[in-house]
Amino acid sequence: MILDQLKNAAIYSGMHAKLRTAFDYLLNHPVIDWEPGRYEIEGSDMFLLLQHYETREAKDGFWEAHRKYIDVQYMLQGGESMGFTHVDRLNVKEPYDPTKDFVMLEGEGDTVTVHEGCFVVFFPQDAHMPCLSCGEPKWIKKAVIKVLVN
Repeated sequence: MILDQLKNAAIYSGMHAKLRTAFDYLLNHPVIDWEPGRYEIEGSDMFLLLQHYETREAKDGFWEAHRKYIDVQYMLQGGESMGFTHVDRLNVKEPYDPTKDFVMLEGEGDTVTVHEGCFVVFFPQDAHMPCLSCGEPKWIKKAVIKVLVN
């Protein structure tokens, strides 16, 4: 897992061939003005999910992980708390669904606050619990770029 401000993204661009493309996309497109939905960047190899939702309490959250895609989650407006831990520290709650690239997990982990202008990168070994409120639930806007692992 990586947590930083988008202005520092170049530091991490060499970690995966497509991370630079993802960061450049966020830096060069006015995604904050776009409507929620899916936007193709490189077909199924890389796409953006623009989300607008109200954060929730941790008791209403759930752990998730992905095998095929890296998540680059960029906070456009507002902030949220996110749970994170290694997938090996959790138990499978619902089996992996390869069509959705999604496994639901359960257990305990740590949390971090992701502020406006910051991004988090979750690799396949990084279970995460996004969408959590920092105190009171608030509406946020977030861009999630899904980057194919291979």
